[in-house]
Amino acid sequence: MTSKWAHLPDALPRAVRRLVHELREMKDRSGLSLHALAQRTTFSKSSWERYLNGKVLPPRQAVLALGDLTGAEPKRLTAMWEDAKTAWNDSCRATARATGTDTAPTLSAVHRRGSPIARLARALLTHLRSPKWAAITAATLLACAIVGVWTARDQTSGEPAPAEAGTTATAPAHRLETTCFGDSCTRKDPKQTGCAGDAWTAALTRFHGVYVELRYSDACKAAWGRISWGRPGDIAEVVTGHGETIREKVHYDTDVYTAMTEAMTPAAARACTTLTTGHHTCTPPGGTKHLTEPPNPPMPPSPSGE
Repeated sequence: MTSKWAHLPDALPRAVRRLVHELREMKDRSGLSLHALAQRTTFSKSSWERYLNGKVLPPRQAVLALGDLTGAEPKRLTAMWEDAKTAWNDSCRATARATGTDTAPTLSAVHRRGSPIARLARALLTHLRSPKWAAITAATLLACAIVGVWTARDQTSGEPAPAEAGTTATAPAHRLETTCFGDSCTRKDPKQTGCAGDAWTAALTRFHGVYVELRYSDACKAAWGRISWGRPGDIAEVVTGHGETIREKVHYDTDVYTAMTEAMTPAAARACTTLTTGHHTCTPPGGTKHLTEPPNPPMPPSPSGE
């Protein structure tokens, strides 16, 4: 079934628009949901939502991973991605020159300094020459800069590095290949070890608008915590039966997951969160029922108010 896609931003360069349409067609052909894409590639559900709605230029590896799932030609996809990258960068530079903001911090500098989105937003608004540019130009420039931050997060924030071009991002569907079991999974990444391949939600709660999940792998006998709809600074935790806690912080997105802990049954662990407000809560110990995962967070309104 073909998805009902959201309207792409009018200002999106033609080459980027062409690439996004290609990604959407491949997703429709695959029949996979955003959650399934996250399970079968090394990119999160929220990352795929951004890529497929033209909010951020997808990394080359993400394009090739989706192409691999649908049997698309890697050379053709790589050429489309290179054209889109050139068009995206040209558009960002043109906007910066037109508004006199080409003295804004570079992407690499923004990524190094910490709190990049807030710092960059202040810098952009300070440099804008005329109030009439504020609504659309600040949003455009911010998106241009955030692409570097989000791409860095996709590749360095606990998700494994994407597969090389032409390689398969996942094991065959009929067999789950894992590299750890039980205690040997402790403090390892569920995606890198293959444990995410059969993951399901064993406990779930919503707290101050944030979803807190206990994720569990039967194949690996391991559990981990995940939060969705959070904000930078919110912390996901998984707590073992004997009180050990493993944490991971949201950096530039709305969701994050922790490393794993041994759990011979889901009841041996709980997921918790500590929010930037100081509020803290935990799920009950995991149960045996496979719970429905949280929905995607709502899309923010476009700069034009549509």
